[in-house]
Amino acid sequence: MDEKKTKLPEMTFGKSVLVVIVLIAIIFSGYVVFNFDTKVIFTLTSVAVGIMLVAYGFKVDTVVKWYADGGRGAVDVIIILMCVGTVIGTWMASGVVPTIIYYGLKLLTPTSFMLVGFSLCCIVSFFIGSSYSTLATLGVAFIGIGTGMGMNINLVAGMVLSGALFGDKMSPFSDTTNLAPAVSGTTVWKHIGSMIYTVTPSLIISFVLYGILGSRYNISGADLSLANKMMTAVEVNFNPTPILFIVPVMVLVLAVLKVPSVPALLASSALAIIVGIITQPFSAVTIINSLGNGFSIDTGLAELNRLVNRGGIGSMMEVVAWTILTLGMGQMLKESGVLNAFLSKMIGFIKKKRDCVLATLIFALCTAMLTASQYLAIMLPGLLMKDTFTKFKLDKKVLSRTLEDGGTMFSFLIPWDTAGIYTASVLGVSTLSYAPYAFLLILNPIIAAIYAYAGFAQFPAKEEEEISA
Repeated sequence: MDEKKTKLPEMTFGKSVLVVIVLIAIIFSGYVVFNFDTKVIFTLTSVAVGIMLVAYGFKVDTVVKWYADGGRGAVDVIIILMCVGTVIGTWMASGVVPTIIYYGLKLLTPTSFMLVGFSLCCIVSFFIGSSYSTLATLGVAFIGIGTGMGMNINLVAGMVLSGALFGDKMSPFSDTTNLAPAVSGTTVWKHIGSMIYTVTPSLIISFVLYGILGSRYNISGADLSLANKMMTAVEVNFNPTPILFIVPVMVLVLAVLKVPSVPALLASSALAIIVGIITQPFSAVTIINSLGNGFSIDTGLAELNRLVNRGGIGSMMEVVAWTILTLGMGQMLKESGVLNAFLSKMIGFIKKKRDCVLATLIFALCTAMLTASQYLAIMLPGLLMKDTFTKFKLDKKVLSRTLEDGGTMFSFLIPWDTAGIYTASVLGVSTLSYAPYAFLLILNPIIAAIYAYAGFAQFPAKEEEEISA
């Protein structure tokens, strides 16, 4: 029998609410009460959702197919994760990250560190168009420099993430920057132009806050003994040389040339291996093996060991498992109509123009929390709200902007979201620890909501028609 001709059971609002309640109960009890591993929690939620869908009349093979489709849909993300693993491993073994840490400790001061770090992460992420790549390279390096300076690592992680998300949100090379306007029905450049209104105040306030917090670490009062020990350990175990900066510079060049992230990351790994074999005291086999197994060394300093002993494709397998589990469950919720029934019911409460933006932000947060997927947090609210924005004669670029103000940002603040899991894994700082300091991510949706209430930057649809005419 042709599956396409099989009529699926109707998913009512009441049924969807029950699924959501069970989902939230398992996630909450798993994290808070029993302290289960994330993989266990999402295995349990996937099984529970699957059983409920079968009980609602969906066929077992259909539910399993949806779950498998979600896993298959994660292939692109998995490839990027594996490439990130190769970058971290080779950049450690070749001495690239240790060199950045070494010169960063030499040149930066505790007072200037936060502002310089935030600015560099914003610039690099804009040209690369990838928060994942920025976190895996500059992010790891700045965590190392901050550790050496005795900085609050939670604050450093929040700063790095805010800078990385600036590019993820604003760069024309970013996947989310292209996804949001595609779902909304507008162009990339109109979308970016619209986002300037909300990201500019968020960026300025974040810059000021990081400047104020960074100024507390003055040079005279800072204990730089760890920084000195770390520089000595790098000198003893590696060969820190400015030549190694050719690797991150090449990444920027490839970004300007609009080379896709996967070949760009692999190319940087290849160059790191070549330069590492020439400059470092390690064997070629050790450096090449860092592609798969990561890098391992006893530097004699525990703090430096924690920073450089990482990377490789193998180190990403746990994150890959989380990604498959969460996206599989998200696909079941999407295809069965649970999310659509749950969120679409709320559209009836939208009575004014400002409600469109607020509802989109809420929908994005709910979707991110329930599906653990940044992409679904953009796609589903966008598809649900598109007609509503038309009804209230709001330009679609307001919708696309709001999807990024919410969906792109929220995902990195949720501990069980794939984006939050990835960030915590790469930086070595838990999601709930860095979240209070990720100012750009917190401010963006707040400013979007304030704009909605004030009626500012709520462009009418006729403006888009006049521009495109």
